[in-house]
Amino acid sequence: MPEYVSDTHALTWYLTNDARLPATVRSIFEGADNGENVIWIPSICLVEIIYLVEKARYPEHLIRQVIELVDESTDNYVVIPLSSDVIRVLQEVDRNIVPEMPDRIIAASAKYLELPLLSADKAITSLPDLTVIW
Repeated sequence: MPEYVSDTHALTWYLTNDARLPATVRSIFEGADNGENVIWIPSICLVEIIYLVEKARYPEHLIRQVIELVDESTDNYVVIPLSSDVIRVLQEVDRNIVPEMPDRIIAASAKYLELPLLSADKAITSLPDLTVIW
């Protein structure tokens, strides 16, 4: 079963049906909804979503929606915690290329799992040793 790591934008844009999400990425999420793919969600994405809701960038129900998504009895959406393993890999994500710490954690999570990352972040996509889909 194909597996991917999602960044915050990909996840929020999928859940809010944002037209800016490319069809390829939308179909990967739909595949997870249908039990065909696995989407790993770095725990920092959940924190960022709360922050974005608090800043009124997204409606409050998005927090419940995300929590329900990862709390469901499915293996298709899985939270990856900020573990010591991810922190070790984080040191390999060059701060000069990816200056924002949440983005570095997301990239490190994908590198640790050795999975492609769903992201359009220009800094992340410039990392030489990470497969990025978008």
